[in-house]
Amino acid sequence: MAAVSENPWFCPPRYYHWYRFGPGELAFLSELRKCTAFWIIPETHSEVLRNEDEAALVAVAQVSDPESGTGLATFGVHMAGPTVRGDLVSGHSYAMYYLPDEPTSLAMEATGNSRVLAEAAAAWFEAVLQKPVVRYEWDHDGQVYARLYEFADTGQGLVEMYNRNLAPHEVTESLLTYNHEANRSWVDVGELGRFVDPTRTVQVWGRPLA
Repeated sequence: MAAVSENPWFCPPRYYHWYRFGPGELAFLSELRKCTAFWIIPETHSEVLRNEDEAALVAVAQVSDPESGTGLATFGVHMAGPTVRGDLVSGHSYAMYYLPDEPTSLAMEATGNSRVLAEAAAAWFEAVLQKPVVRYEWDHDGQVYARLYEFADTGQGLVEMYNRNLAPHEVTESLLTYNHEANRSWVDVGELGRFVDPTRTVQVWGRPLA
């Protein structure tokens, strides 16, 4: 009889007593792990914690480029009392993750008991963790000078890189005309496709594109 592998998703922190999780939070976490036990989506890093300056239990899952290890997006939920809220989260020092001040198009919110909250959070995580992510790369003289990751279904940019030392000068100058930021040397790689087609496009994560 084959051994049953342990559920890797949202494991309780090793020193969970540090966070002083209450009965409701522990019930939510238990239900969340039940909901994720039979996921068939690729495993990625996830963790459970509490931000030092907040009362909410925080559960996060991170998406990375399997080839390069580049971190692309961190999705998180904050569970406090009868409410759970989820969105793209920003990571800061000391492993703290905050919901954005203005909810994005990916935001979710649910109210109810621990089971209802866990089911809502699990359904949301399962959906966003399967969003397709593509990587665009631009080469010049055999070297990559620009790279852009974005959600393929919405075009929302995630991570970008631009090396002016490797890029054609005329391309950089063209991109700077679209710079409306205070830092006039900043280049928006999202505009690069206006001038040069990507050398390659690779899907790195998520459900297969049609």
